[in-house]
Amino acid sequence: MQIELPEPSAIGAALVTWRAANPLLDRLCIRYAQPQDALRHLGLSLLTQGQTDPALGFLKAALALAPRDTILWNELAGAFYRVGRQAEACVAQRASLDIDKAQPQAWLLLAAIESNLGDEAAAESGYLTALALDPHLSEAAFGLGVIAFQRRRFADAVKWLRQSIADGGHNMGLYVCLGQALFLLGDFAQAVAALQVAASFPDCDGVVVEKLAQLRLIEMSIRESAEAAVAVYREAAGPHARDINKVTTIAFQFLSGFGYGEAAIKLGQWRLARNPDDATQRYLLAALRSEPVARAPDDYLVSHFDDFAETFESKLVETLGYRVPEKLHALLAKSGRRFANILDLGCGTGLCAPFLKQIGERITGVDLSRRMLEKAGARALYDDLIEAEACDFLDHTNTDFDLVVAADTAVYFGDLTTLLARIARVLEPGGLFAFNAETTETGFKVLPSGRFAHAVSYIETIAAADFVVREMQATTLRLEAAQPVEGVLIILQRR
Repeated sequence: MQIELPEPSAIGAALVTWRAANPLLDRLCIRYAQPQDALRHLGLSLLTQGQTDPALGFLKAALALAPRDTILWNELAGAFYRVGRQAEACVAQRASLDIDKAQPQAWLLLAAIESNLGDEAAAESGYLTALALDPHLSEAAFGLGVIAFQRRRFADAVKWLRQSIADGGHNMGLYVCLGQALFLLGDFAQAVAALQVAASFPDCDGVVVEKLAQLRLIEMSIRESAEAAVAVYREAAGPHARDINKVTTIAFQFLSGFGYGEAAIKLGQWRLARNPDDATQRYLLAALRSEPVARAPDDYLVSHFDDFAETFESKLVETLGYRVPEKLHALLAKSGRRFANILDLGCGTGLCAPFLKQIGERITGVDLSRRMLEKAGARALYDDLIEAEACDFLDHTNTDFDLVVAADTAVYFGDLTTLLARIARVLEPGGLFAFNAETTETGFKVLPSGRFAHAVSYIETIAAADFVVREMQATTLRLEAAQPVEGVLIILQRR
């Protein structure tokens, strides 16, 4: 894309006509010695009045007379930026920087434009260049903080946002972003301090007030009783308070995820006392206490995943960076095989289905959660969807499969002996079993998340009776409490 400028000779000829028709331009031409200065001021004046097309036309006319004027290019870029024409703004701003690269404010605007165009890498580069030219440019540090936050580099976000504040940055969005980044790093006390500043701004809304109240609940839970923490939340949130069950669910998850075990147990006990039939809370409390459990119970799985069905994909994929289905597909694709009959065990909402269709013919999905199966059915990629517990299905099916996939399913089993034996029963000789596991040093253990971690040596030992290992790849499975969860992808082949 290029910015088309009129011919300079045409401007000179038209200027007389323009002046006659526009008294403001005539006065500006008298005031300024150079016609481009008059045209520039007229363009900027028209822009403030919302007359976009005439304004851009006069700015371009000014540039036609002074094509090496970086200020004019900057103002044209700014005009395009203001009216939402980001691609043209980008071209104009780059034209200015091609003439003179030592313009920190120009790099700052270019970075903002690139960000609006969705090119985070270019925006980050622009902000860094602006800071190299002006180390105290708070807006550039703010921009870098926002990009780091969006990329889930929360420690970097905190660094840049604090630098922006140190260099004079002071707006509600800055402190909200800082508070959220600190929250996602588990620094609850500092997160509260940042959001308290955000809440002091006159334009603060109920969302910020409620978020601050939620953070105060979490931070108070570490020091005081659950009852006191809940009371603080209700008082701080006031009319903006949300359903206390949802609020304390989030608080429990973050406290346990960041290792505040005692506080999480206190809050979990408070929640369970309010609702003794809460299967999810009962199991997670047992996991947090490291009580001996062989596998996640069915009532927990049904309750948890039925509740989770609506937001499952957005949270798991977009927020937690879950990529296990495509990673398993990449390993399976290396074999070059196509599979006639695939079992997606614990299929959930069907995240694996688009990848399995690329390498197979018939797909059967099995899950314990009816609401998850409804989501999977909407994909119209499964030949059969069956509501059943995994081991019950494996015990009673008469179908043979040449591929069984269990993405994030084995993590809900402690002792894998029975599961692997049952999978071996339904696999044809030479068939493959593809799954993932969170890892630990020895044996297996239940985690505060309610999932299980397994040692690679344990999996190899259990699998040896019926399988040979074809592929094993260490990988990051997802984020948990903003930290990477390390694990392994495994392809076993039936003997």
